[in-house]
Amino acid sequence: MDLYSELRFDADPVTVFAMLTDEAYIARKTTAAKALRHEVNVSRDGDRVTIDLKRIMPPDVPDFVRRFVGDTIDIKQRDIWEAAAADGSRNGSIDLDMLGAPVTCTGTMRLAANGIATVVTIKATVKASLPLVGGKIEQAVHQGLTEAAKIEEQVGRDWLAGRR
Repeated sequence: MDLYSELRFDADPVTVFAMLTDEAYIARKTTAAKALRHEVNVSRDGDRVTIDLKRIMPPDVPDFVRRFVGDTIDIKQRDIWEAAAADGSRNGSIDLDMLGAPVTCTGTMRLAANGIATVVTIKATVKASLPLVGGKIEQAVHQGLTEAAKIEEQVGRDWLAGRR
């Protein structure tokens, strides 16, 4: 199932990128999305940045999904941002795995100026490799990731406005 999200922030690409790669911001958005626990590591190789995030989420999913995930949903995510272009724009990749369940999300990210704002565009594919119920699980995961993007955008707007 295809996933498409746009997050809009009222700041330049350099400022938005600094926020997106700040461990305190990542902790804030993860907590706002109701994570029970999380671990984050931001590593830099020159201007290339890798973010490894593991979060333990409550099983706030339909009952038919809960039997596949158990008491918590453990999500391992890796975002890789490539070096910035001269205008501050960046391309990246996102890989997400639900540990213990055959569910993945892989795709691309783009951060670029759009007028006086910066837009982060995420294009990905959610895949659940389970016969019969895979499509329903993909739909539930899609809904959860779409909601998480909305939360991330709001937390980012608050962060940039100084409400940290």
